[in-house]
Amino acid sequence: MSAAATPPSPPATTGAMRGDHARDSQPPAHGGPDGHDSVSRLLVAFGRSWRKGQIDLESLVTALEHRGHGVLLVLFGLPNLIPNPIPGLSALFGIPLAILSVQMILQQPHPWLPRWLARHKVERDAYRRIVGRAAPWLAKVERILRPRLPLMLTPLAISLIATLCLMLSLLLALPIPPTGSLLSAPIVLFGLALIQRDGVSALIAALLGNAAMIFALSAGWAAIKTVAAAILGWTGA
Repeated sequence: MSAAATPPSPPATTGAMRGDHARDSQPPAHGGPDGHDSVSRLLVAFGRSWRKGQIDLESLVTALEHRGHGVLLVLFGLPNLIPNPIPGLSALFGIPLAILSVQMILQQPHPWLPRWLARHKVERDAYRRIVGRAAPWLAKVERILRPRLPLMLTPLAISLIATLCLMLSLLLALPIPPTGSLLSAPIVLFGLALIQRDGVSALIAALLGNAAMIFALSAGWAAIKTVAAAILGWTGA
């Protein structure tokens, strides 16, 4: 009796090509204890896997949206935490931070960016440099965070803290030196708190955010008075 003919296996090239395409647009998976990768490793992996010279914001959001608003708050807040930030990044990332904050206030489940903003691009090397310098610090903070104080992570509490993040983001988009790091730090901490479900960190982020906002408003008002006094001095008024 002759054995039944076994159908030929499909060629592996199609799957390989599809896998190569996925690696070009998404970071490789590295499962952590909870089945998810840490934010620091996720951001580094995305930069390493990206093949083009520039990264558009739409690709970043698409690759990271499954982690929710928290990881995007961290990502867009990071550039101003790095010494000697690239000029113009405060305004560039302040706008998406404000948009994400509004979405959180409205309790939208999935983050998104408007098309006109999603088309903006960042140099891949600049992304890798920023994330590479911030990753060790992020990893240390992530080891400290843990699920606790759930009261600070209720929908109402998140909406209230997101309102504070919105105000911080709007101030971040304004040229008020040297407030970039002070305004970004509470936003990044709140993003990490959302990811790790750490209500204590969310509370600390809210307290720091209020202090940073008061400082930035005071610095801005002092700058306005200084410019106004200089103008009056030049005009002889």
